[in-house]
Parts: sequence; C-alpha cells; structure tokens
Amino acid sequence: MRFLIILLLLISSSFADNYDYHDEKHINKELSHLELSKKQNIEVKHVLREFRDLLEEFEEFKVSVEKMRQELFLQEHFDTEKLDRLDSQIDEKAHSIEKFFLKQIHAILTVKQREKFIYYFDDWEVE
Repeated sequence: MRFLIILLLLISSSFADNYDYHDEKHINKELSHLELSKKQNIEVKHVLREFRDLLEEFEEFKVSVEKMRQELFLQEHFDTEKLDRLDSQIDEKAHSIEKFFLKQIHAILTVKQREKFIYYFDDWEVE
C-alpha cells in the first residue's frame, strides 16, 4: 500500500511541473534582487500596474493593426507603404510604453539599484 501511495505521489508531482498557471495579465518580472525599500515597493507596484494597463491596451492595438494588415493583404493592390506605416505605428507605441516605464523606474531606483536592474533590461522590452 505504501508503495502505491509513493508511486501516485511521484506521478502527480511529475505532472504538476507541466501545469501552466500563469495569468496572462500578470507581469512576471522579478525585482527582489533590487532590495527595494517599502516606499520604493509601493511606487514600483504603482508603475507596474500602469505598465500592465498600457500593455493590455497595446495588445488590443496590435490586434486591430493585425486586422488592418490582413485587410491590406486581401486588396487587389498590395500597398507596401501602408504596411510600413502600420508596422511603424506598432513600433512607436511599443517604444513609447518602454520609455514611460523606464523613466518611471529610473526615478524610483538608486544608482546601485539601477546597476542591478540593467542586467534584466531586455526582460522589459515591449513586443
């Protein structure tokens, strides 16, 4: 009986590793290495909420632009200039969100914390 229970526990734990429990709206960025003060923690949480909201808006924007790109492709004449404009709009919006976030975080962090933050700089890129 013990053997059966151990076997079941081992099997269930192996399946538990594959369980995807991430919430799409959750920003999974680790900042504990920065050793934020309580005040900084509150400020960073506020910035992260705004960042998350901007990312949600950005995703909706990307979906609408993707629809426009599809409509463009279905037309008789393929307008590469219009495609370039649509792609530029996505890039501009993404860079705008990144700049907003980085400016806000920069103002909160100390010089030492900024030095630690840059190791994970690419993790905050808006795509």
